[in-house]
Amino acid sequence: MKESSVPGEAVVRLTERIREGDGEAFEALAALYRNLTESAVTRFLPSFASEDASHGREDLSQIAALALYRAAITYDPEGKGKTVTFGLYAKICVERALISELRRTRAERGRRERAENAAGAAREGDPLAVLIEAEDSAGLVRRIRSSLAPLERDVFDLYRKGMSVGSIAAQLRCERKSVSNALYRVKAKVRGLLQNPS
Repeated sequence: MKESSVPGEAVVRLTERIREGDGEAFEALAALYRNLTESAVTRFLPSFASEDASHGREDLSQIAALALYRAAITYDPEGKGKTVTFGLYAKICVERALISELRRTRAERGRRERAENAAGAAREGDPLAVLIEAEDSAGLVRRIRSSLAPLERDVFDLYRKGMSVGSIAAQLRCERKSVSNALYRVKAKVRGLLQNPS
């Protein structure tokens, strides 16, 4: 059933019933506007795919359905000079919801990329990063560990697991300054071993 075949009063009555909490009224409205929501989802799906987003058709359909519900709750047939039909209002609401989700997805992707770049930049020039990323480092790790004092060895092992200085200090129950100093000595020893591998 298309909206044009339903009198505007019937749609207004459905929105009133939805505002009163009638779930069946929303099911009827959702069925009436299924083509509108699915068409919007179909148009936006490629944009989400190009963002490597985890959003599938079902996820976007749920976002569209929620937007349709919000449209039904907020639609005022007597407002704005009665010039906007519910169908147009619903279309605008659904498209805005999908645009907002796409923007949120892009912003999240940007934050993730910046965090990854910052982590990579922080480890650049770090002799331990060279070691951690080396594919064949088992022998070198054994040599490094054998050259370290007990605290340095513990700090080295935890740092290799990606732990921060604060986390290492908490786990080893020692001062952050002690961990920082131990990590400094470890880096100096690793640097020396990388420069003189024999």
